[in-house]
Amino acid sequence: MSIMDIITHTPIWVWPLFALLVMSGITALRPREVRPVRMLLIPVFFFVWGLYAVFTNLPEWPTALAVFAVGLVVGFGVGWGLFRLYPAATYDRKTRRVWRPGTPLTLIFIIISFLAKYALSVVIATNKALSATVGFSALYGASSGLISGVFWGIMTLQLLQAFNYIEQGERSPG
Repeated sequence: MSIMDIITHTPIWVWPLFALLVMSGITALRPREVRPVRMLLIPVFFFVWGLYAVFTNLPEWPTALAVFAVGLVVGFGVGWGLFRLYPAATYDRKTRRVWRPGTPLTLIFIIISFLAKYALSVVIATNKALSATVGFSALYGASSGLISGVFWGIMTLQLLQAFNYIEQGERSPG
């Protein structure tokens, strides 16, 4: 199967989804104020998408689910650790919004996440025998959990900073 075959057989809804995710990542490049609940959109999206795929696409879902949980914890630590390098998020009680610093990391993680999910979905669609193995299920679960965990780590750190539950020290990348 050629790359062109893969692209032309991709469901049409995937491309607007990709565009929406990239737009979200581009928006994250600059500092902005957002409602706290809006900060949950990307973490919830990747969490639900990951779990949905584990239960609906993988015969070895118990393995995938176990590794998903491990990946979630590891990803949480990665997201938390990377975003500790950036200025702290703050909460404005008047506007009831969180000020978030700009970063290229959100866009980078969105693109990596989408491409990983896309590639694994192509394997599921084109190679049923491989996608039914324990090893593939573990790989799918690990990548889905890691992706979701990174976004949860980022969002949790920024919300805890914004509401003054953890240190507010100003940091700069590098």
